Amino acid sequence: MSYKNILIYIGSLFGYFLIGIFYPVLWIQGFYLKKVSLRLPTPTDNLFGVIGEVNETLDLLGIGESPMAGVGITKNSETLTALTSLCLNKLMGIRINWRILAKSGLTINNLNQLIVEKSPKDADMIIVAIGGNDVFNLTSPWAWLKHLDSCVKYFVKDGKTPIILFSAVPCVGRFPAIPKPLRVAFGYWEFLLQKSLILFVNSKDNVFLLGERFPDGKEYFLEDGIHPSRLAYKIWSEKLASMSFEILKLKKKYDSF
Repeated sequence: MSYKNILIYIGSLFGYFLIGIFYPVLWIQGFYLKKVSLRLPTPTDNLFGVIGEVNETLDLLGIGESPMAGVGITKNSETLTALTSLCLNKLMGIRINWRILAKSGLTINNLNQLIVEKSPKDADMIIVAIGGNDVFNLTSPWAWLKHLDSCVKYFVKDGKTPIILFSAVPCVGRFPAIPKPLRVAFGYWEFLLQKSLILFVNSKDNVFLLGERFPDGKEYFLEDGIHPSRLAYKIWSEKLASMSFEILKLKKKYDSF
């Protein structure tokens, strides 16, 4: 175990200690937030689509929690996976077959269970948006890392290794709907899981991390003050597509040697 892992584990124990001290206040705020938060729907149309008509094809799978499921968005063709595919098609000029495997409220462990249940077919590239509910549930960094490893291992099979691109842990510490001090507690846990995610990605081949997030501002959130707005999805998808393009370009160059 590296010293960075040890520091994260010590930090999480310290976090549990402080949260335990302030638990009554945090529990009351969390209960109230859960009770008054708006319940926004997810799209009900097809969870798949095709963008482009040329022969070269990339199969892209988007997996994760509510942002990937498109909470507050009317059509799956306007969600993160489809928008990323559209941007990637413009950058590369190839056909993108996109699919979504996501559900609101998932932790990384729940996501793994969904993956096993649905058994998605092989993909060339997988984009992942997960972590917000793990922050809400105070998932320990050691459990987080274990389940991340299981998630990646599922897709590395039959001699095929897809490119897996994680988004950063959602900026729960900046959600407008969450009051202080609950926001501070969640922000601290977001920091721990993000640092753990960085360590995990750096230890794996063909696994990458988009560390950038959309800027501060209420315009980047829906009316519930928790989920991303259309503007946030636009910026997010452009960043995912740009990084995907660079990864694929490097991979193509490497494979040509």
